[in-house]
Amino acid sequence: MSGALRYRVVRHGLFWVAVLALSLILQLPAHWGNGTGLYVIGLFFNQLPASMLVTYPLLYWLLPRLMRQRQILAFGLLLAAWGAACALLTVLTVIWFDVVVMPRLFHAPIDRAVHQGRSYWHLNYTFFITLLTAGIAVTVKIARQWETQRRQRQQLEQQRLQTELQLLKAQLQPAFLFGTLRSLQRLTAAKAPEAPGAVLHLAELLRYMLYESPRDSVPLADEVAMMQRYVALEQLRLGHRVEVSLNFSGALAEYVIEPLLLLPFLEHAFRHGTAAALDCAWISIDLVVCPSRLELKVIHSQLPGAADWTEDASLCRVRQRLEHHYAGRYQLLVVPEPDTLLIILHLPLAARAQLAGGRLGPTATEAALQPQLP
Repeated sequence: MSGALRYRVVRHGLFWVAVLALSLILQLPAHWGNGTGLYVIGLFFNQLPASMLVTYPLLYWLLPRLMRQRQILAFGLLLAAWGAACALLTVLTVIWFDVVVMPRLFHAPIDRAVHQGRSYWHLNYTFFITLLTAGIAVTVKIARQWETQRRQRQQLEQQRLQTELQLLKAQLQPAFLFGTLRSLQRLTAAKAPEAPGAVLHLAELLRYMLYESPRDSVPLADEVAMMQRYVALEQLRLGHRVEVSLNFSGALAEYVIEPLLLLPFLEHAFRHGTAAALDCAWISIDLVVCPSRLELKVIHSQLPGAADWTEDASLCRVRQRLEHHYAGRYQLLVVPEPDTLLIILHLPLAARAQLAGGRLGPTATEAALQPQLP
């Protein structure tokens, strides 16, 4: 027997044990109050078979039809037919129990006077218990299916976010990478002293994108170091044509953040704020970390009549990621002006896990960047 089948058999067995226990508990008040005998034998030879014969067709034939076809009228007719069959079946099981099971298996004498005066053709106790059992089984099945669908939706949402993250990296790397490589070619051809540092910046940035970004969260200090690398390489590519102000403050090492969540704001600023037609291109980036919160301000120059920022695909994906991970807990404000664009992001931060000894140790990126970054 396979593991899945064994788990299913055990699950169904536990359900029917619970049903028998519930039926026994329902008899206890009458037993303790009036001295009525417990209907133990009837539970196993009357009520349990009737409940099984009624519940499984409902679970595995009638209910799936409703979920697949969504035909309310047909389902109502089938449910009415099922209820009539249930009533008939419980009458037959009671007769079978009284006439066959008790005399033949337990040698109980048949009191013909009682049976002749007894009418079996009415809704008996077994019928109502059977309906209760079927209702509980349907509720459990619907709850399990709902939970399974919820987990599947969560998995699909996570896969979608991972795909968007990969798309973000794929969009960033070609234009940025080719421009940086051309700048490196010029520097190495001229034997400029900035060439080794530029190669290190690019290697660390690509390493972060390839190996750190698949994680659920990264230290904020690593994200900031990556932003510094990105800005340094963009300044190398653009030269003195753009003026960049970059400021970070606060306890960066104490918090974690979603990877590559802030990069699209920088990428958007360099793409739209450094157009060749601008006489004096400039970008200002300020990141302040307060207790459990982050505030990012990005403001840059832009050409009059520039395209609406809402049309930018990378920023739209960032808003979707914010809605998924920080729904109702973040603030994203965009203030467009004729020649500037201001973006303000307020974001809650999760504390970084404490290491042994109560000290926050440096991450791999922090250690790698320590000689180069102030």
